[in-house]
Amino acid sequence: MSKSALVFDPVTAIGFIGQTVLVELRWNNDNEMLWRCYHIVGVVLPVPGVFEDGYFLVMPFDGSEDLPLEVYFDNINVIRGIRDRHAPAKVLERLQLTHLLQGQTKEGERHHA
Repeated sequence: MSKSALVFDPVTAIGFIGQTVLVELRWNNDNEMLWRCYHIVGVVLPVPGVFEDGYFLVMPFDGSEDLPLEVYFDNINVIRGIRDRHAPAKVLERLQLTHLLQGQTKEGERHHA
């Protein structure tokens, strides 16, 4: 049974701009959950009848991208602001090693944000 996606109101979504966050992502019809750490640099809010899907503009924590990525609200299962610079490592060290290895990609491959 999958958990329903988080719902972001405009004030909450805009409040994440400038924060570093740890997110758990999931996609429809995919049981794999991925943890990622991002800097939120912008937000695109849904506009009923014009653009139905809101998303965050993010930069990966590791600096691996030159331009922001889109992380759609409906793909976010969990989002947590990070104040402690070591928090991502603390969370990741608690995950099972096999779970981490399954989420890795080979050079040149890209599966998810």
